[in-house]
Amino acid sequence: MEWESFLPPFFGVLAAFALQWVGKRYERSKDRQQFLQEIRREFKSCSELLTGAAQLLPTDMWESGKASGLLNLLSHEAKTKLATAYFAIGSHNYESVKLREVSILAATTKEKPKAEIELDFPDKKVTMETPWTPAELLHQGLTIRLVDTEKGLKKHIDDLLKEDIWE
Repeated sequence: MEWESFLPPFFGVLAAFALQWVGKRYERSKDRQQFLQEIRREFKSCSELLTGAAQLLPTDMWESGKASGLLNLLSHEAKTKLATAYFAIGSHNYESVKLREVSILAATTKEKPKAEIELDFPDKKVTMETPWTPAELLHQGLTIRLVDTEKGLKKHIDDLLKEDIWE
């Protein structure tokens, strides 16, 4: 008969744990959904900024999610896809910064010698002087490469926005 007096408190404590577990699960689900929506907005912003102007792309939500542990709320598949996209965005931002530095160098360089390029023909090599300084030539090459990679990055982001990881 003594064990019957322990049943109501035991079930009360058990019910409290169950309610706490349900509440935490609901809060995690809500936090996950809110975090994914913020990441999605950030990706939409990145897609809009990819216009060939070498603009820096935002990564604030991703960095915040890493620092606060919100990435633990995501599935492994979602984390992998997002991390891959953010790696590409980080590479783009690095290239954009370097392009800006070269742009400043090209604009401020007052050197007289022009760059020389070597052309390989089947029968001989020809060295030719360009109308640009080496810094200007580097700037043009980096600009062309960055515009090219921006197209691929925009497609990657737009494809990711269409996937079902946002639910």
